[in-house]
Amino acid sequence: MNTNVSLDSAMRVLSGGHTTEALVLSCMDSRMMDHVARFLAAKGLRENYDMVTIAGGAIGVRNPEKPFWGETFWEHVELARDLHGIRRIIVIDHRDCGACKAFVTRDCAVDRHNELEIHSKWLNELSAELARRAPELD
Repeated sequence: MNTNVSLDSAMRVLSGGHTTEALVLSCMDSRMMDHVARFLAAKGLRENYDMVTIAGGAIGVRNPEKPFWGETFWEHVELARDLHGIRRIIVIDHRDCGACKAFVTRDCAVDRHNELEIHSKWLNELSAELARRAPELD
């Protein structure tokens, strides 16, 4: 009799076999919560995602001033993959972000085009890191 059980199998037993489609990273801004939930429901993900909130979303995860935030995110990715079998990660940033103002530039939200470029840079960097660290996830 084989008594070796993989971590993945053990976690699925502990979770009752519950799976979710995605892990969602969003900013902690309370103004976003209802919008994020409605957006995800419209995408067919109602009650089918795990949620991580970190100030600034992608900016918070990649922020060199707060390296533990990024470490926490990656630990959540690993657990969501092992426990709930996630297949993708969705990252949601937003305009007028206080973390962008605090960690990137106070003028982050003054010019909408510049604000979009700033968030795009951080989102693209996180996307590249996701591709390296978790290539099996969309």
